[in-house]
Amino acid sequence: KFEPLEALANAVANALDLDALGALGETANKYDVYTDDGGEKFKVIEKSEYLCRVCCAPNHALQLHVFNPQEDSKNASMIFDRPCKCGQCCACCDICKQEMTIMDGNSTEIGHVYQPFLGGGFSPTLQVMDRKGDDEPVATIKANAVCCIAGLCCDHTFEIEDADGQNIGKIVKTKPSSLGELAKELTSDADVFAIEFNKDVEPNRKASLFGALHLIDYMFFENEG
Repeated sequence: KFEPLEALANAVANALDLDALGALGETANKYDVYTDDGGEKFKVIEKSEYLCRVCCAPNHALQLHVFNPQEDSKNASMIFDRPCKCGQCCACCDICKQEMTIMDGNSTEIGHVYQPFLGGGFSPTLQVMDRKGDDEPVATIKANAVCCIAGLCCDHTFEIEDADGQNIGKIVKTKPSSLGELAKELTSDADVFAIEFNKDVEPNRKASLFGALHLIDYMFFENEG
């Protein structure tokens, strides 16, 4: 289990993609993650092939390496692996269904996030499994919206429910809070997210929900800028 995530009740992730303008407009993402009191918790760095990003983004194959600077700035605490998918379609077959494998720092699977058949219909949905191939999800993430998820004028909320249908948290892509943030989002892939979940959620499942936040970014918000 990934114990350091136990204390993470509220975090904000800010995708920064400003350091290589001119690289055909598509650089690897970097995220800074903070607790709700402003303390830095994690750094998340995308590892992906340049040509794959240029040709297939935002559906390209990638790994996100999660570092805890306070404990070990060289070795990843978690790894999120997302294969290349067709994307932006009805999610009717495996090649179209978005997914992400959640691993600890030793590359051992601790969770899996998967897009169900037809992507949840009118409300985009992701399912969280303890292992890839499990029959039943341990949590479901559903957009609080119908069909359309985009735009900079409002927050976009994804509610998280456990296997019993009880709400255990939410993921929110927040709207820009200032003209400076608006300008950054319009001219880059920078976004700000918040995640909240109950403290009694198991650490490995918190890790899966944290990975799901990043998958949501690539699925719905990567091309807004």
